[in-house]
Amino acid sequence: MDLFAADYMEHRVGGARTNQECADIIKGAQRIFPDLHVKIEDIVEDDDLLAVRVIFDATHKDTFMGIEAADKNIRWEAMEFLRLKDGIITET
Repeated sequence: MDLFAADYMEHRVGGARTNQECADIIKGAQRIFPDLHVKIEDIVEDDDLLAVRVIFDATHKDTFMGIEAADKNIRWEAMEFLRLKDGIITET
């Protein structure tokens, strides 16, 4: 997690997540979607803020959000906003 500040915070519905909580989610995602590919479609920069549009593509290999693995390819798009300080992500 060298790209994330030690005091990184993810703002989301239901409350914020810390650096460690996000690291745990990424580790879980590697198990659930072992062949995950992330394609960056667009990046827009404004000072210390980045807006990034990404496409995720993976095979569903383990239970995810209560949904049993189907061993099928899934694809979804997302828009992420990141705040940087000295090249390190401090907030999303």
